[in-house]
Amino acid sequence: MTNIFGVERCPVCGGSEFIYNKSTGEVICKTCGYVVKVINIDMGPEWRTFEGDEVDRARAGPPQSPLITDRGITTVLGNIQEGYGRGTKISESRRREIQRIKSWIHRTSSASSQERNLQNALNVLQKLGEKLDIPKNVLERAAQIYRMALEKDLVRGRAISSIVAAALYLALREFQMPRTFKSMAKHVGIDRKELGRCYRLLIKELNIKTPVINPSLYIRSIVSKAGLSSRVAVHAEKIVNLAKKKKITAGKDPVGLASAAVYYAALLNGYKITQRDIANAAEITEVTVRNRCKYLMEDLGFKNLNELRKMLEEDSGEIVTIQEHRKALKEADRKEKE
Repeated sequence: MTNIFGVERCPVCGGSEFIYNKSTGEVICKTCGYVVKVINIDMGPEWRTFEGDEVDRARAGPPQSPLITDRGITTVLGNIQEGYGRGTKISESRRREIQRIKSWIHRTSSASSQERNLQNALNVLQKLGEKLDIPKNVLERAAQIYRMALEKDLVRGRAISSIVAAALYLALREFQMPRTFKSMAKHVGIDRKELGRCYRLLIKELNIKTPVINPSLYIRSIVSKAGLSSRVAVHAEKIVNLAKKKKITAGKDPVGLASAAVYYAALLNGYKITQRDIANAAEITEVTVRNRCKYLMEDLGFKNLNELRKMLEEDSGEIVTIQEHRKALKEADRKEKE
């Protein structure tokens, strides 16, 4: 480092490079080691704190967050009814003055229509996140996407809830935590087609590249809603992996493909289940499940369940039989009775 605290040259060797020791406050010449200057300035806080002994009075504060309208960097006044926190009451004149300051802070923080729009949108986003149990990092990404849409004036003429839902749906896809259009639209209370239009608008105008969704991410949810065992989910994932190896998943709806895999896996495990039951669990139409099952059968090249069982056996080395499942169920029932 050069020119530290006004020191340019070492009086002993004439060197221009120095080292500053923060603990001692000494400016040391890097060439000869001469202490050129001592700066008796404490750069730390004017108080000490020991964990458990005193209250932490750190002044750093929380980091900036896109979930807050002003990103959390403005002044916020607390509840004036509580006094100064040391048992001292606030006079009536002082109370009115503080209330007036709070009113002006609120007005200036949402002076423009764009800021009021952002404030309403972030409130909707946080409520939706609590309802769907969305992680904070996903909500922050959704807030960033909405801010980008607001800057490009994509919100004008459209409902705030629709753009918020589309931004959240897009953020969930980026974090590999996808939800279906139907479930998202149902929780937000908007039309599914409107959500799709807003989603495509954000992708096109903001130039966001969404990752390809793995159909296996939907399997566990479908299996759980259909009331099937975890073994069905394992076999359905193997069917999807087999389809990936044969490169037949490109361009296919991941929900429909996952539904077809669950349907065949359930039949392999001896469940008497219909395509309608799978469609209701996946929140898609029965026609979609039927078409995906048909295409999956044609693309994988099997004509019945026995051929599919042999394909899975050759691929994973595991024999999947209905008899094994029935035998395991009888054994489980016998243990429960005992």
